[in-house]
Amino acid sequence: MKHKIIQTTLFLLLLFNIQMFGQIPTPNNEVFVTNEVSINTDFLEFSPTFFEDGILFVSTKPVNKKYKVKDKRIDKNVMAIYQTTRDDDGKLQKPEPFAVELVTTVHEGPLTFDRTADNLFFTRNNYKGKKRIKADDGIVKLQIYSSERMDNVWKNVEKLPFNEKNSNYAHPSIGVENNQLFFSSDRPGGEGGMDLYVSTKVGDEWGEPVNLGPTINTEEDEVFPFIHADGTLYFSSEAHNSNGKLDIFTTKQTDGQWMTPENMGAPFNSEKDDFGIIIDRDKRNGYFSSNRTGGIGQDDIYSFFALNGLEKNDELPDFEKMITLNVLSEADDNLIPEAIVTYMKLDELALGKAITDISGSAGDNPSDLVLKLPIDENATTGLTDLNGQIPLNVNRGSYVVKVEKEGYLPKQLAIKTASDILEYTVVLEKDNGVIANNNGNGNGNGTGTSTGSGNGTSTGTTGNGSGNGNGTGTSTSNIPNYDSPGYDPNSSTVLISTIEEGTIIELPNIYYNFNDASIRPDAQIDLDALAEFLLTYPRTEIELSSHTDSRGSDRYNNRLSQRRAEEAVQYLVSQGVEKYRMVPKGYGESKLRNECNDFSKCSEAEHQYNRRTEVKITKLDAPISVKFINNLPSYISEAPTKGKYKGRSKSSSSSSSESSNIVNIKKTDDNEYNPDGDYKVIAGAFGNISNAEKRLVQIRELGYNNADILKFGSRELFHVVVSRYATRKQATMTVRKLKSQSMRAFIKN
Repeated sequence: MKHKIIQTTLFLLLLFNIQMFGQIPTPNNEVFVTNEVSINTDFLEFSPTFFEDGILFVSTKPVNKKYKVKDKRIDKNVMAIYQTTRDDDGKLQKPEPFAVELVTTVHEGPLTFDRTADNLFFTRNNYKGKKRIKADDGIVKLQIYSSERMDNVWKNVEKLPFNEKNSNYAHPSIGVENNQLFFSSDRPGGEGGMDLYVSTKVGDEWGEPVNLGPTINTEEDEVFPFIHADGTLYFSSEAHNSNGKLDIFTTKQTDGQWMTPENMGAPFNSEKDDFGIIIDRDKRNGYFSSNRTGGIGQDDIYSFFALNGLEKNDELPDFEKMITLNVLSEADDNLIPEAIVTYMKLDELALGKAITDISGSAGDNPSDLVLKLPIDENATTGLTDLNGQIPLNVNRGSYVVKVEKEGYLPKQLAIKTASDILEYTVVLEKDNGVIANNNGNGNGNGTGTSTGSGNGTSTGTTGNGSGNGNGTGTSTSNIPNYDSPGYDPNSSTVLISTIEEGTIIELPNIYYNFNDASIRPDAQIDLDALAEFLLTYPRTEIELSSHTDSRGSDRYNNRLSQRRAEEAVQYLVSQGVEKYRMVPKGYGESKLRNECNDFSKCSEAEHQYNRRTEVKITKLDAPISVKFINNLPSYISEAPTKGKYKGRSKSSSSSSSESSNIVNIKKTDDNEYNPDGDYKVIAGAFGNISNAEKRLVQIRELGYNNADILKFGSRELFHVVVSRYATRKQATMTVRKLKSQSMRAFIKN
């Protein structure tokens, strides 16, 4: 791209292939890029910026006939700023011109907003009144202007003082503290072409621009800067190690010096021009511009979603500590050597995790929620020493600890390392074998004891047991029978938490873009789980609260957090939850969890700790126990089937509230399927039939055409049965296959 075109066009990046462009995963399938087809046209669309519930961007599409003014130098219409918002599904809607009061017959955009979104800084050709001001070379240069929102109208348009009529100033991006403005300019004294500069605001005045130096700037053009809230600088350049076109680079400051820029690579960069990136606070979502092959127009807007974030933000101050675990025998209080201790770190207890696999057969109490995690797959294991002790090396967070010893019942406990406790004691009970009903004299093969009265049979395991006595009794053995119905070697549970009135549960998967209140697709994970919880416990009422960090005005933060809480409640209503059961409340910055107030200097991670969405239980019939079990295959016997529910197609005569959107079924080779098999693969249990039907659709789309819905369990939940098998091995293979297809499942027999 030639320098003279850059001066006039804000980098009009051309593309002539207009095929549809879909998602492009990286090799690890963690970042997905999508062409925003709802806003892209055969005109230029580029340089997005976050604004309220969507984005703004620049386009050469004429605002109306009055502003259909062609720039003859580039044979394009003058650029204008457009706005688009997201609908309930998170999709961008049809764009409309933004702030007609700012539209002129010269180029406008790109732009940036301060933290409050009440002040904007934007690029425009040098313009005063209705007159274009030419530089000495006869070209109308680009300049940076500011404007403030007053009564929802943008007024007081002013040119920033550092602009010079003979140089270009473009692509502003303001820092999160509102006191640093990054931009691109070809002013004299640079490294060559367009360089990146920063101006610092002192009081009410913007200072003299400072060149970011030769580590970033080169003889080529460095353009379209974006300064992230954590201080990371993103920009585009044809230099460094680019592919010869504009690539997106990233860099940070260390000890006041900018580090060598790193190329972001695929899928952000292509063989064509890639530029104008913006990234949300959590570094999971964002947008950028590209004229890569396969687009709709010339420059297109692309969105991206990073499954695990683009990078790990600076964490809260961490620590390492040693906790001593003592293992005792309940029978004699003796310490137990060589007990197997397995422990793993957990995220903070999240409602979404606790209720993803609600199952009536998983707990003794119908009100129990069961938290399933693969402790044996991602854990640290060791043995207690001769004194029955073992050190646990832990850091910040929560841990679950599992203790096992032959001849004892296993036990688990949860530890929060933030406490001052440095020593825990676990007491193991003797394992007296499998409990089996008997009424009377009992006989078993192996060593054991039996008590009972009357005539009856007692079933032991691999030992001898006999006994008689008064009343109903049990037969026990030292060695458990793994084939006995009712025995689950992995089901020993320990209370992790209790949900009761006043309980506050954080929803950790809800993220928002800057100045944004709309529900993003990745936020629906926790909200769907919350909806299932509220539908399962229909008398529960909640307050759903949203919190911001301290940056920005109190009025702005209160307004933004209230909008976010209301959007979350509205989403839950769309999932079938009655609105009267939920109160949306935006607290703004009034309930900070640390010292990061307006007068403190904090890291982005510390500010992020304050940005959260929480659920407070305001009404509940009875406390709900939340327990942990290992999610390995279970030997729990099936509860008697009390009713069967068949998945219905659209042609069903059932009521609309229970109708299913069954789609065409793909064929699958499931030769081991056995309709009379004892082992069922279950892909979820639901209290709401609509949610069960949604899961059934997903399972059938994966090719399991024998999938069905069964209603059973003490709470009469709807179980999505994927398939039946004669052996556990066959069922386990299907569970593993479903896991590879990102679908969780478990086995019941």
